[in-house]
Amino acid sequence: MGKYLIVNADDFGIHSAVNHAVYKAFHEGFLTSTSIIAGGKAFEEAVDLAKKMPGIGIGVHLTLVGSIPGVMPAEEIPSLTWEDGVLCQNYMKLILRDLQGKIELDDVYREWDAQIQKVLSTGLSITHVDGHQHMHMWSRFTPIAIELCKKYDIPCMRVSDEDFFFGFNGKNMIRSFAGTGLSLMSRLHRPMLKKNGIKTNDHFYGMLYGGHFSEERMYHVVTRIPEGITEFMCHPANNEKSMEDTFHWGYHGEWELKALLSHKIKDMVKEKHIKLISYRELNQLGVIDED
Repeated sequence: MGKYLIVNADDFGIHSAVNHAVYKAFHEGFLTSTSIIAGGKAFEEAVDLAKKMPGIGIGVHLTLVGSIPGVMPAEEIPSLTWEDGVLCQNYMKLILRDLQGKIELDDVYREWDAQIQKVLSTGLSITHVDGHQHMHMWSRFTPIAIELCKKYDIPCMRVSDEDFFFGFNGKNMIRSFAGTGLSLMSRLHRPMLKKNGIKTNDHFYGMLYGGHFSEERMYHVVTRIPEGITEFMCHPANNEKSMEDTFHWGYHGEWELKALLSHKIKDMVKEKHIKLISYRELNQLGVIDED
């Protein structure tokens, strides 16, 4: 079937530094897709910029973590906003609370539903859903994401199943094991997605390198892309100091923006006969993972 590559920038709408990096990478680089955070403080700016990027794929970055305000009022989703009235800090806290039986699935449904509705209300067309810190792949939450995709006729969903131990070097052991666990869980969801007619990527890269997907690393991955649909998950920013002052993630968004603007990588994409697409084209191809 050939080699197809979706290059997606996460966190559109979370900060102006991300928004303008996405805009630049689409117009001057090889970015094909982005996913927007409905509760992000720079959401309105992101929407305005999205309307100046004809052809870019727009996904909803379903969000339950990140110390970001929910779209629903905090008092209406109390099991998700126990930390100062905003969504909790990270996936580890959320998963622990869910394992303790303290997360109400109805809160998850209503918050995600409100996020999708907010994006649709702008007039943007949604090509896919994915999740902030991949929480759309947490087993208790995935059926909700599927239900909402069917409700709003959203045809595609990211499956975050990076090759096991991809990029492992001994210095990132904890992150690698966590990523491997998530990849296994994500892979197990493929039959359920197929059963519900939701199309997915076949391959995925960018989890272990999240926030550190440098030009050298991205070039290396491009040289080994397999047949089928591959997604690169990226986190570009044009001012990583401003991002770090706000979120303290330790990300190098400027590295990732440089990679997305790289002529060296773009030339290798052509040399390897890789077709750049978004989830919109994936849906039009009618490709459903057969694994």
